[in-house]
Amino acid sequence: EFDVRAAVPFGFWNAALNVGVGAGVILPLARGFMNSSTPVTDRFNLGGHNSPVCSLGGISSLLGFRTRGVGPTEPRRLVPGESEDGSPAVPGRDYLGGDLAVSAFADLSFDLPLKVLRDAGIHGHAFLTAGNLAKLSEGQYKNFSLDEFRRSFRSTAGVGIILPTKLFRVEVNYCYILKQSQHDSGKTGIQFSFSSP
Repeated sequence: EFDVRAAVPFGFWNAALNVGVGAGVILPLARGFMNSSTPVTDRFNLGGHNSPVCSLGGISSLLGFRTRGVGPTEPRRLVPGESEDGSPAVPGRDYLGGDLAVSAFADLSFDLPLKVLRDAGIHGHAFLTAGNLAKLSEGQYKNFSLDEFRRSFRSTAGVGIILPTKLFRVEVNYCYILKQSQHDSGKTGIQFSFSSP
């Protein structure tokens, strides 16, 4: 796994461009490992509300998507019975994570025009995030296509306000889903995130 980040200050409005790229691959260590299964808890997951700029979580942030709401899925087993409201129980999907993960972000942060906001450290940002997961274990590497992996990248864009406090940093973001796959759990709208100051 690797994670590379950089920041370029612009010299006006306290603006800076933050960019980052992360990638990782995990495979089981065993004889015939390419046909073995990677434990679900060890796989990479994308999605969630972490700030891509201020988190040390590695390749997990993809704003606009539910935590672990991106990537390979399988139908959830149907539990016999009915739901509380009497309707038939409808199975959802389980997110399995991936053995290969790639994510990237670009974030332009800037001061807001009101002096009272600047004095409080409150500033704005505009961002783009993108990422993808693929399963390679259990023989799935045979079906892997770099071209298809590139074409199926999920992406979001948005703007937000950052409110720093002494205990944590609060982001209120409007996320717009640019691209998602059929079973991804992404939603255009307001999203709150908290990270270390």
